[in-house]
Amino acid sequence: MASVTREKLDDGTIFGIGNPLLDISAEVPTTLLESYNLKANDAILAGEEHKDLNETILCDFPNHHFVAGGSTQNSMRAATWLLQQPGVCVYMGCVGQDKYHQLLHDAATKAGLTLSYQVYVDPEGHVQTGTCAVLITGNNR
Repeated sequence: MASVTREKLDDGTIFGIGNPLLDISAEVPTTLLESYNLKANDAILAGEEHKDLNETILCDFPNHHFVAGGSTQNSMRAATWLLQQPGVCVYMGCVGQDKYHQLLHDAATKAGLTLSYQVYVDPEGHVQTGTCAVLITGNNR
């Protein structure tokens, strides 16, 4: 029988830079999709008519949860999980100075990532942390 030796990697061995997103997931009724003119199993770029969607999810659906997303950050989370070594992955990306930044930071830290987010300070408040709303209706995402 073969044996596997697992050598511990130093903290910060894996480094990634990307565009961080806060994934906000919730099970919702199809009426919510209809009210925002959305279709099940569809992916869109949010427009002006969707600007209140995140707040609706946060306020009206207590079953929501947060996941640190974006392709590079997802890869960093996967590597941390596969290696079972919190701290082995360091991730950098730019976020806005808003509440979503803190929620994203908390989700990524909980996943075991070491973070170095650049916080973009926009005096007018137009630049926000990237988000992705995942609306689950039955088997549809």
